[in-house]
Amino acid sequence: MSAMDDLLAFQRQTEALSSVAERLGWDQETVMPRGATEQRSEEMAAMEEVLHERRTDPRIGEWLAAANPSTEAERRIVELIERDFTRASRVPARLATEIARTTSLAQGIWAEARANEAPEDFLPVLDKVLSLKREEAAALADGGDLYDALLEDYEPETTAAEIATLFDAMRPRLVTLREDVLGAERQPGKLDGHFPQETQLRLARVCASGFGYDWTRGRLDLAVHPFSSGRWQDSRITTRVVETDPFNCLYSTIHEVGHSSYEQGIDDDYAFTPLGRGVSMGVHESQSRIYENQMGRGRAFAGWLFHRMSDAFDGLNIDDADAFYATVNRVTPGYIRTEADEVQYNLHIMLRFDLERDLIAGSLMPGTWWRPGTRASSRISELWWTGLQMAFCRMCIGPWACSAISRPMPWAMSMPVA
Repeated sequence: MSAMDDLLAFQRQTEALSSVAERLGWDQETVMPRGATEQRSEEMAAMEEVLHERRTDPRIGEWLAAANPSTEAERRIVELIERDFTRASRVPARLATEIARTTSLAQGIWAEARANEAPEDFLPVLDKVLSLKREEAAALADGGDLYDALLEDYEPETTAAEIATLFDAMRPRLVTLREDVLGAERQPGKLDGHFPQETQLRLARVCASGFGYDWTRGRLDLAVHPFSSGRWQDSRITTRVVETDPFNCLYSTIHEVGHSSYEQGIDDDYAFTPLGRGVSMGVHESQSRIYENQMGRGRAFAGWLFHRMSDAFDGLNIDDADAFYATVNRVTPGYIRTEADEVQYNLHIMLRFDLERDLIAGSLMPGTWWRPGTRASSRISELWWTGLQMAFCRMCIGPWACSAISRPMPWAMSMPVA
């Protein structure tokens, strides 16, 4: 075998093991017994120890030096393996393992604190996660910006300064738009009523099928915070249910279908290679936001959904499809990003981006930004806090990308473009 063959074979096993670790994470957030958090954290640490050893194996450097890629795809695979090898080699094995252990433990503590309306219970482990992520950032940065070092895993070749410049340009206009919309005399009606969980989940499956989700390679489960997990032949989605707010379930499902369909669409030739992952988190988010907003909140789909919901729930308090379309796009203040409307969503992201940067820089302590009197589900609404993944900015980058895509895209659903 050539050096290129050896490199690809070794990487294939590493990618497969990484998928196993990801499945453990999915299990923890969906069906794992609540009392198994400590055990799972040790399992995740053990998996990370094995993976880190493989990602920093000295033979990778030798294979990279001798590899002779023959196609454009192989050349890009070599570039990505080299990038990952260089980054992994800067992080001590002890630190990588402890981050995996602590962030897994943090997920369980976060879920309990959120359920018990006790956000202060989450602060000690959040503080530990933050300390570990700062240490990781210092190892990766090699004297450079700490936040940029962590951001590289999610938005390669992008800096916080570049993102901040874009946000600074957007923020005043979004705030003005928000004030104008909320101050308008006419406001869309609110969807009221009781919407049973099982009916919501049945309708969520209908919506997922309507958007082309492949059920032979995926599944839908409940989670505290909706997410998607996996890739290629096994890409799963989750949602959550609030029985007074069916849009929470339905649009979370559609959003995650966008993520998952992107993964299900991976070319078979790229499976178990670095090309078998999303290009970046921003590109990933562009797919979920196209599904959720450009299509899901468009007039054509809203009309379709109005009739499906009217049938499923034996009528709605919204009179017709046009009024329902306005309700779907209703702008209302709120603290929870995943429930935010399109006008305010990016403002949520900008705020969280600022918090992330200040936390990593050490100029902000966990919990000091909480607003007195707000619920735990608002103060610690984000699953992302359990790992401080420095990925909030991608949730603005994604909508920018999908806006650029949406106008020239030929809509299979005859979606009018405003």
